[in-house]
Amino acid sequence: MQITWSEHQRAIRARYQTVGHELVRPTAGQRDSSLSFDRELWRNLARSGLFGVHMPTAYGGQGLGIWEFAAALDGFAEGCQDMGILVSFVAQVALVQAGLLSYGSEAQCQRWLPDLISGEKIGCFAITEATCGSDVRALKLSASYAATGYVLQGQKWNITNAPVADLCMTFARLEGAGAQAITCFMTETDKPGITQSAAFELLGNRGTPIGSIDFEHAALDLDSVIGGEGQGLRVLYFGFLVERVLTGLIVTGCVQPLIDECIAYSSKRLAFGKPISDNQYVQGHIVQIYTQLELLRSVLLRGLSALERGEDCSKLASIIKILASEALHDACLTAMKIHGNYGYRRDHYFERLLRDSIGLFFAGGTIEIHKHVIWTNLLAEAQDRSKEKTDLRLDAYQARTTEGAAA
Repeated sequence: MQITWSEHQRAIRARYQTVGHELVRPTAGQRDSSLSFDRELWRNLARSGLFGVHMPTAYGGQGLGIWEFAAALDGFAEGCQDMGILVSFVAQVALVQAGLLSYGSEAQCQRWLPDLISGEKIGCFAITEATCGSDVRALKLSASYAATGYVLQGQKWNITNAPVADLCMTFARLEGAGAQAITCFMTETDKPGITQSAAFELLGNRGTPIGSIDFEHAALDLDSVIGGEGQGLRVLYFGFLVERVLTGLIVTGCVQPLIDECIAYSSKRLAFGKPISDNQYVQGHIVQIYTQLELLRSVLLRGLSALERGEDCSKLASIIKILASEALHDACLTAMKIHGNYGYRRDHYFERLLRDSIGLFFAGGTIEIHKHVIWTNLLAEAQDRSKEKTDLRLDAYQARTTEGAAA
């Protein structure tokens, strides 16, 4: 993402680009082929400080601001070229950790954040169910009161990191709570009554362990509620907002190298005595994905700025998700076309990234859902009424007063 980074931010970006290139990229294809998750790699990434860039030092983080975090993630994505690791990263760091920091109590943050930031624990954000995805109000996981806390009953399905998660932030319908029933809970996954599935066999994102979690009369303590009883939709809304913006950020990191490789290959690949880059149709393909990337970057900057100011930016976030999904998919197809049979081979990462890109069209909400979000916002604006929420706690993405923070 080509913005004006400060010298400190450029150094952060370069550092995490190297981390991604050296630690993640060499074995990305192996994890995709074997449908495996490398916990030691996860710990090594945590040791680099990646999981705590924008987390407070009190919990083991670096205490930096959103632009330092953006620089780190942009560089890391460009270096690693592994959507598997990136999707797992966003699920934990951008949703679970940020959700805890923004909605959890001090005791809850002290209880769970240090182990997440250090990489000793892996977190998952469990929303989806087999019969409910984007329509979160229809979720069926139930929570009932017990003498020492709550009991959860039901299943979460198609959850990123579920097969390997040590901690789960999930959402259930609290019985007897009426309209304000949906509540956010945090729990360790080794509790009796909680069962994690093996990783699902998927077309793409095979380096991301995705599966189900069953809750069979699982007992949770009183301090397991995040944000208060009946306040789960606020935490959910926060999660959706942040995930969509940060998806744009990891896509910018992944697409830029595709453009660079297309330019380099087309400039040296000869056909009929001249580089194929001399052909206007080849130039047009590359210019098209570059144009998509620049458009995504422009909207992404507005989204990141809104998060920093603590503003609801759901319309922007959905625009970012649509643009990001299309940009990554189109860039992968273009790279394969320009590289020909070489780009089609399994030993090159284009085909892996192409398979991964398909998941973006429905993960975190389908493209149609995002268009609906944009439409409802446009309609509200046309009727001179606002859909923006003013009670979002975007604490994790506020600017922090630190040496080297963005000006």
